Amino acid sequence: MRQISIIRVIVTVFFITASAHAQTGRLAPGTGIVTGSIQFEGGGPAAGVRVAVIPWDDSTGSNMTSLAETDSAGRFRLIDIPEGRYFVIAGKVSSPTFFPAGGDRSKATSIAVEPARTISNINFKVPADSRRPNLIVEANAAEASAYQRASNEKNLFSKIKLLRDFETRFPKSALMPKVYDDLMDLYIARNEPDTAADYGEKWLELEPDNVWAMVQVSRSYGLSQRDLREAVRYGEMAVTTVAKLKKGSFAGRPPLFRAYTPEMWTTTITALEADTARNLAWVKQVVAWHQNAVNAAVRTRR
Repeated sequence: MRQISIIRVIVTVFFITASAHAQTGRLAPGTGIVTGSIQFEGGGPAAGVRVAVIPWDDSTGSNMTSLAETDSAGRFRLIDIPEGRYFVIAGKVSSPTFFPAGGDRSKATSIAVEPARTISNINFKVPADSRRPNLIVEANAAEASAYQRASNEKNLFSKIKLLRDFETRFPKSALMPKVYDDLMDLYIARNEPDTAADYGEKWLELEPDNVWAMVQVSRSYGLSQRDLREAVRYGEMAVTTVAKLKKGSFAGRPPLFRAYTPEMWTTTITALEADTARNLAWVKQVVAWHQNAVNAAVRTRR
């Protein structure tokens, strides 16, 4: 029997994936380019951080028109951005950093994208936990090759197709949680949170204690408003899970964090605690907005 080689694939695990649009080639008609670089607040280039633009009037922050990931020098290039006014954001979907600094949207500076024009020098800093830590996953050569091909694909629609093909070909692969994570990001970028929530449910079937997955699913339900009770339930589940992790010992940390030092573990728990609390507060605000809208509609009909 032919031996199947096992490859240790390094993937990254946090809220957002990257590079859904081509970085080379001809611009689509009526679109422009945004370039810049990102540094970590503590110093050094912020490599492997997701960057995107969202329309300045998008109150949900879910309509990511372009996606990219910073290179080893922290540089990024967003292309095929339709003419209009945008905010540039980087980092986690639950707590993005807005250009020029910080997580406060009211203090963000918008940019005006024009056809066939490049806006450069969009340079800012993000917190140290804005990129996902490396995770080593074992996969056979065929799985590793297929996933790498999907990861390298720059076109959003082609990337989705490749990831869905991966799910069909390798449903039992150790890389499936990462595939579902990627698909959630891409469908949120396409403003299809319902589909993102469906993939998040699949992710949690494989990793029921994954806090990042809980937050992603909670936010997806909140964005779609398909079932706000589920948005709250998953948000509360994430908060409760982090509280349990915080009370637990470093030795008893989940397998996902086995390679962490005590300092990394403490930093991660602190960040997760803040992220889950922010997400739950946002979800509850969405519920309140929805209820106010329902009440207003009822009053109008009377």
